Amino acid sequence: MPQANATATPPPPPIPADAVPEEEMPKRFGKYTLIRRIALGGMAELFLALQKSMAGFEKLIVVKRILPKLAKDEEFIQMLLSEARIAATLSHPNIAHIYDVGVSEDRYYIAMEHVHGEDLRSIVRQMKIKGVRSFPLEHTLAIVLGCAKGLAYAHERRDMNGEPMHIVHRDVSPQNALVTFTGDVKLVDFGIAKAGQGVEDTKAGQLKGKVPYMSPEQAQGLELDARSDIFSLGVMLFELCTGKRLFRGASEFETLKKIVDGPYPAPRDINPNLSLRLERIILKSLERNPNERYASARDMQSDLEAYIRDEQLAVSTLSLGEWMQDLFKEKLAQQKRMLQEGRELAEVIAEQIAEEERLSLTGTGIRTKPASRIPWVIALVAALSALGVAGYLLTRPKPIAARVGPGVIQVSSTPPGAAIWLDGNRRSERTPASLSHLPLGRYELKVTADGFVPTTQTIQLTQATPHAAASLTLERPTAASYGVLQLRSVPPGAHILLDGQDTQLTTPATVPEIVPGEEHQVALALDGYVTKTFPIRLTAGQVAEQAHELERAPLGPDEAILHLVTDPAIAHLELGGERHEEGSPFEIRVPARTYRLVLTKTGFRRIERSVILPGGEVTELSITMERAPVHDGPPPSMNTAPSGPGALTFDARPWCNVSIDGHRVGQTPIVNRSLPSGRHHVSCVNPELNVTRNVTVDISPGQTTRQRITLP
Repeated sequence: MPQANATATPPPPPIPADAVPEEEMPKRFGKYTLIRRIALGGMAELFLALQKSMAGFEKLIVVKRILPKLAKDEEFIQMLLSEARIAATLSHPNIAHIYDVGVSEDRYYIAMEHVHGEDLRSIVRQMKIKGVRSFPLEHTLAIVLGCAKGLAYAHERRDMNGEPMHIVHRDVSPQNALVTFTGDVKLVDFGIAKAGQGVEDTKAGQLKGKVPYMSPEQAQGLELDARSDIFSLGVMLFELCTGKRLFRGASEFETLKKIVDGPYPAPRDINPNLSLRLERIILKSLERNPNERYASARDMQSDLEAYIRDEQLAVSTLSLGEWMQDLFKEKLAQQKRMLQEGRELAEVIAEQIAEEERLSLTGTGIRTKPASRIPWVIALVAALSALGVAGYLLTRPKPIAARVGPGVIQVSSTPPGAAIWLDGNRRSERTPASLSHLPLGRYELKVTADGFVPTTQTIQLTQATPHAAASLTLERPTAASYGVLQLRSVPPGAHILLDGQDTQLTTPATVPEIVPGEEHQVALALDGYVTKTFPIRLTAGQVAEQAHELERAPLGPDEAILHLVTDPAIAHLELGGERHEEGSPFEIRVPARTYRLVLTKTGFRRIERSVILPGGEVTELSITMERAPVHDGPPPSMNTAPSGPGALTFDARPWCNVSIDGHRVGQTPIVNRSLPSGRHHVSCVNPELNVTRNVTVDISPGQTTRQRITLP
C-alpha cells in the first residue's frame, strides 16, 4: 500500500455509496406499515411490516425494499420485477409466499411471507454448539422431501394459458431451506428464479447461487432446467446423510472444478450405516450428466416416499417440530422474554406518540389534537414476539427505559452512516443524528460500521450543559484493534467455534482478530466429549490465555475408553493395528472388544499384549518399559533378519494422500508399491475431512501385503 503524506491533511473519506441511514419507525410505506428494519444487504433492505385492510384484517409480513443506488438501474429493476412476479404466482405449503410486487415512493419492493423458523445452515451450527453429532435420518428425509415437493410444484407450474413456465430456482441451498418450529419446511428466495428463456445473469460473467450447491451445468454457465435444482437438492441430501461437505475447495474456482471434474465420493464410504437404497437415490440425483439424473423433482419425491414407506421410518411434521423446539429452546425462551419487553416498550411508545399527537406545534402556538389509540402499537407487540425468524430477524437490544428529559446529543461520524449505541442499546438512528429527550446523566456512546473498529466516547449531560456534540472517527482495523485468545484444552484437538462459526482451528491454538468490547460465545467440540461453551469479552490489544478441561461424553454400551500411562512417556502405541503417537497419557475411545496392544521405543524392549476393553467402561493401564540389553557387537538377530523386498497395496474410503515412512507416495489406491521387508509406517491424510490415520504394516519378502481402511 502507498504511504500517506505525513505533512498533508488527508481528505475526509467519501460517503459510502451503500450507506443507507435508518428511518424513524414505524412509518407508512404504500399500503404497509414498516415496523422495523431487520437487515441490510447489497441490493435491498428488509423490514418487518404490518399489512392492514378492511374489517380489522392484520398480517405480519416482510417487505424487501430495493436500495436507492439500484433504483436507476433499469435492467436490474426489470429483471427483479419480472422474476418476483413469477415467484408471486407460486402458492404451495413448501414455498414461502410472495404476496405483492410493486413500487411506492419511487422505491421498488417485494412483500413476502413471514416465516418463524431457522434455515438449515443455522440448524447445523446449533447442532455443533449442542454437541449433536449427526442429523437424524427421519428429519433429514422430512426436510429434503418437503423441498422436493416445493420444487416439483414450481417446476410444473403453468401460466394462465396453460403453457409450462419452466421455472428454475437456481439457488437451492441450506440458506434457502427453512424449517419452522412447527415442523413445516419452506423453500425461500425464488428471487433469482428464472422462467422460460430469459437472460441468465444480471451482468456478464456473474454466477447466481451458492457455489458449493451448483450443478455442473450451472458451474459452467450453461442453460439450466429443473434438473439443475435436483442436483443441488442431492448435494444437500448427501451432506445431511454423511455429515460431510461434498464440494469444498480452497477457493471458489477450486470448488467449481470439483463440481465439474469430480470424482464424487460414495455416501456409504463416508457413512457405512447408510442404506444402499438411499445411497442410490442420492447418487441418481448427483449424476453429472443431467440426462442420467431424475427427470423431475416429482420422481425424486416418489422414490423418497417409497423408501420412507418401505423402511417404516417415523417421518412426521410433529416430531420435526418438537426436535426444532428442543434444539432451539434457549433461543425460544429468549424470544418469550423479549415479547414481554416488547409489550413494555409498546406502552412507552404509545404514551410518547399520544403526547406528540396532542401537542402538534404550529408556529409559536400549540394546536391540541385528540389522542388516537395508535392501532399500530398492537401490531408492534406482535412483531416483537417474532424476533429471531430464520434468515430475517436480528436480535433486538434491550428496550430503552421509559424516561424523558431535556438532554440532546448530536452525533456525527467519519465516515457517516454508522450505527449508534447508547449505554449498550442499539438506536434506530444512524450518523449524523440528534438524540433528544434524554435524561441528564452520564452516557456511554458507541458507533459501529462494517469494516471499521468500534469507537466509544463518554458523554456527560448536566443542568449547565444539557446539549453535547460528539464527532467520532472510525478507523480501519489493525492487529492492535482486536483481541486475541490463546486457547488450550485437556485433552487437546478440540475444534474451536466462535459465535457459532467454525474457526478451522483445533486446540492448542491462537484465535486472532476477535472484535473487542463485545461478548462472544466460544465452543470447544471434540468427538467423545461434551461440547463446552463459554463467553469471552476482550479489550483491544488484549491477549487472553484460557485452558479448559473437557468432560467425557457418556459411553454407549458398545463403546470403551483406554486410558494408558507409559514410562517413558514418549513411546509409540499401536492398538488394533492403528498407530498413536501423541504420547502418554494416551486416551483412546474405541468400539468395545479385544485389542492387540504394542508399545515400542528405541532402546527399550518391545511390549506386546492382548487387552480386553469392556463396553461402557474406562480401562486404565500403566505400563513400564524395560531397557533393551546393550551388546558389544552387532545383535545376533541381525544375521537372521528377513531380507529382500515385498510389496504393499493400500486403499482408503474415501480417498487420502499417502506417506510411507515419512515420504509422500501419492493418492489412494497405492498398488503393488515395492518396499523393503520389515515394518513400515503409513500415514493417510484426507484434507477435505481434516482426518489423519496412521497405521503400521509388515512387509514380507516376495509377498504383497494388502490393507484397506475406512476414514471416519
